[in-house]
Amino acid sequence: MAMYVYSTRGEPVGFVMETFIHTMEGQPVGRIMGSRVHRLDGSYVGEFFKDMVVAKPDGRPRNVFPIPSPPRRVPPPKSFNKRVVLHNGYEDTFHLLTVAVDEPEYQEAAE
Repeated sequence: MAMYVYSTRGEPVGFVMETFIHTMEGQPVGRIMGSRVHRLDGSYVGEFFKDMVVAKPDGRPRNVFPIPSPPRRVPPPKSFNKRVVLHNGYEDTFHLLTVAVDEPEYQEAAE
């Protein structure tokens, strides 16, 4: 059974199967190791917190070894929108799982 991943606006943006994060279309884009979220290339993008991928100042950013992409998964049924999360001060970083490493948006977040 899939566990949904939500944006800080409460919209479903992905799902977790085993330890891998997928887009809502079933494309694997990352993995969860403890509370840390990494791209498949091993780069750190944030922490898994209350069903969201966010930048937490107390996170332990570090890159890990890259792994081959797991197979695509059949997307789960469309989930409902969660109530908008009260602003907790954490920036939503799910989008960093889907941008190319050489894009300026990823480079800014990595700094």
